[in-house]
Amino acid sequence: MKSALVKSWKQFPAYLLCLGCGLLTVGLTACSSAKGVLNNETAFVAPEKIRLRSSTAEAARTVGELKSGDQVTITERKSEGNTAWANINGPGGVSGWVESKTLVKQAIVDAAQKIASEIQDIPTQAVGKSKARLKLRLTPDRNNDDNVAFELSAGAVLDIVARERQPRPEKLSAQQTAPANTAGNNAAAAGPKFDDWYKVRIKNLAIAPAGWIYGGSVELDVPGDIAFFTSTGQRITGWQKIGSTQDEQNQTKEHYLVAEKQLFGGDERLDFNRLKVLAFDPKRREYYTPFREDVSGRFPIRVKLDDKRGSFQVTALDKANQSHPIDYTFEFVENGRPKVTRVTPKESGKKR
Repeated sequence: MKSALVKSWKQFPAYLLCLGCGLLTVGLTACSSAKGVLNNETAFVAPEKIRLRSSTAEAARTVGELKSGDQVTITERKSEGNTAWANINGPGGVSGWVESKTLVKQAIVDAAQKIASEIQDIPTQAVGKSKARLKLRLTPDRNNDDNVAFELSAGAVLDIVARERQPRPEKLSAQQTAPANTAGNNAAAAGPKFDDWYKVRIKNLAIAPAGWIYGGSVELDVPGDIAFFTSTGQRITGWQKIGSTQDEQNQTKEHYLVAEKQLFGGDERLDFNRLKVLAFDPKRREYYTPFREDVSGRFPIRVKLDDKRGSFQVTALDKANQSHPIDYTFEFVENGRPKVTRVTPKESGKKR
């Protein structure tokens, strides 16, 4: 029997032996790949809280919890399906698996915090919310994802401090105009060639506290009290509180300095072309407009408050695209009514 087996083995075709060896090699390689790539990389936890898992399996146990700002060491990375995973060692000796997207590298932390430092003295011009998951970037550019700092969840709150207009990437313009070209619609085929970007601060995200957001993925969260007091043919682009009062039910109501921009056909360089004050009348229990002036300008608008007095400064643009500051003062006079006075001579703008 033994001699027969030996004889059979010796007669086994050589090419099948080679095939068997090849399959064994592939199998060993696959096993090695499943273990992932080993490294020793420092990173930081971005979300408010994440849980550490015993494995990458769907039914994995929770073996610990980390919070935003915790420094970790990535010991291994691997991908399963569409999910990238990292095995980490964290504070207090905890270890386990987390999704790689919850971690931020040191270089990104440094860059985002530098942006935050640059804008720390700029007041919030408007508040926005993300329409869906979107990418916080270190520069206003979406040609690729090399500048992505972190992926924000839908509904993330954004403090907007500035707006920029940048050329749209050619590949995105082509994707947008392809259906129009097919339909033969030349006007639509031209399409927009620029993107609006917001420079923002992110609440509750200490690791990546600032950056740039594509404006098309953001909706402004205008306060409900003033959202319906937009001028005809305009939209609200910014607002800041300049005081408050109480109605007859002792509810606090805010007074606002509001920036508006023309809906159609306006100068796209501008962040606003009109300023107005929306003040609350506690007796009538409604908002009214004690001040309105057409001013072509860019953010930021800087408001300073001092009890019942204050001031604000805007950066106006002339037709030659030259900027100059315009200063205003305001005070609350009879019955708490705001009175606004323009200090800078009227180089631009028309009072109404």
